[in-house]
Amino acid sequence: MSVERRFLDTNVLVYANDVASPEKRERARALIDEGVRADSLVVSTQVFAEFWVTVTRKLAVTLSPELAKRQLALLSALKVVPVDLGVVMEAVGIQERYGLSFWDAQILAAAKAGGAGIVLSEDLADGRDYGGVRVENPFR
Repeated sequence: MSVERRFLDTNVLVYANDVASPEKRERARALIDEGVRADSLVVSTQVFAEFWVTVTRKLAVTLSPELAKRQLALLSALKVVPVDLGVVMEAVGIQERYGLSFWDAQILAAAKAGGAGIVLSEDLADGRDYGGVRVENPFR
């Protein structure tokens, strides 16, 4: 029996490190732990870049660059979708079709490329299906 792949949007990884949001932090950590155990998680290079900027510069209590690098190294064990021209072109189509921001469309395109049927995100419309990729807000 195969496990349904779930794509982690940046906010899930950020909340796993955000001491200012303890409830979301615990929920994010539980989701990541479950997904690692099930080998069901997908991320993209876009998520890694957004994660780096957010945890080292935007959190109330930022991570040191050394800790952020270690986290990226650990996260690289997940299925990682590179943002290549195919993903960018798919994102352009999703953006046009659904009227999303390009960056949100690129998250959906990367999820699709990685075989994920679910995107875990609080930034996209909870429950909405975007061409076979459904959004779930794990913090609702």
